[in-house]
Amino acid sequence: MKSIAFGTLKGGTGKTTSCFNLAGALALNPNNRILLVDGDPQCNLTNDIGLDCSDMDRNNIRTIFENKKIDPSELIIHGIMNELPNIDIIPSNILLIKTEMQLVSIAGREKLLANYFERNKDFFSQYTHIIFDTNPNLGVVNQNIFYFVNSIILVSDVSLNAIQGAELFTFLWEENIEDLGVENNIKALVINNYDKRINLAKDLKDYYLSEDEFKDILIDTPIPDSVAMKDTSINHLPIVVLQPGHKAASAVKRVANELIEREVF
Repeated sequence: MKSIAFGTLKGGTGKTTSCFNLAGALALNPNNRILLVDGDPQCNLTNDIGLDCSDMDRNNIRTIFENKKIDPSELIIHGIMNELPNIDIIPSNILLIKTEMQLVSIAGREKLLANYFERNKDFFSQYTHIIFDTNPNLGVVNQNIFYFVNSIILVSDVSLNAIQGAELFTFLWEENIEDLGVENNIKALVINNYDKRINLAKDLKDYYLSEDEFKDILIDTPIPDSVAMKDTSINHLPIVVLQPGHKAASAVKRVANELIEREVF
């Protein structure tokens, strides 16, 4: 089982879209069984897969922090996409922000999620990949996710703000892991919403390749900016299913393959 989180400190990079679509590319292999976990109170991944995150009666990631004894089978929604039945999800909830505030005073708060997955490792071992979406901060819930996972994938778009977001994320997380006593698990950087007509596009790749913290983790293939990628959220299907012949679908599959080759996926 591999655990992965998508992260950024800049909104609007298309992080959730990348997460959703790369999970879809992984799921094309029927031998893979994927659990998506939405760790964002905005619930974008939950919405992308076609669930209503305003359902207050449904268990979600928040339940893990509030009821550590809950059976994991009660958290998971199975096979919501008929086209990719090997994808399950633990959804999010808009009240996750309330949980964030409640966790601040708890001892060992950064390890609560890891402890839950460790206690239930026999159940979760049925999945080949557990993939988390996060929101753009390093709050307590995100710290739990980033502490637990094997690999963090940073997502950048073509902007100076995205560069600053990636640099700040790397700096702050390295400070956190020093306190937590774990190794750096930032393993990949994906460029999303790439448009080669933008003057900054080539300079962006060159910049990342020139920086020690990014040059070895930059994924060669960028995911192009396209309406088709945005449509995946509306249609609740990843592009490899929705428009498998589209150039963006080909790019997503190449990125997924490179992540597999680098043993991130």
